[in-house]
Amino acid sequence: MVIPTLFGLEGLVADELRYQQFEDVEAQNGRVLFSGDWKEAARANVWVRCGERVLIVVGTFKAVSFDDLFEGTKACPWEGFIGSLDQFPVKGWSLNSQLHSVPDCQKIIKKAIVERLKESYGTSWFQETGALMQVQFS
Repeated sequence: MVIPTLFGLEGLVADELRYQQFEDVEAQNGRVLFSGDWKEAARANVWVRCGERVLIVVGTFKAVSFDDLFEGTKACPWEGFIGSLDQFPVKGWSLNSQLHSVPDCQKIIKKAIVERLKESYGTSWFQETGALMQVQFS
């Protein structure tokens, strides 16, 4: 799991997590990573005061081309998080990456998720009228 933070607050958020006895806490630039289950995610959302909301990491992989981005995204278990009726807009940013175009990354990630969900749900069209499941990348 990851908690985005304002720059400079990473150490403070990491200390809050350690104080609450979370495991595998690692401060990075603009975010803090930690391990836990759904109960731990809820607990972190309640008790962490200096970070933003808790985000679930669905997958991580290195992508140096748009093909890598598509295949890596498609390999993630999206059906465990996005229902057949759910909305799943994609947003994110590109820092120190060869893939500079954020709009292109958004389109490729959306297409890869749709392809994965098509296989999982056996449908070719998604109405996206249900719950909002925001997808973020960086």
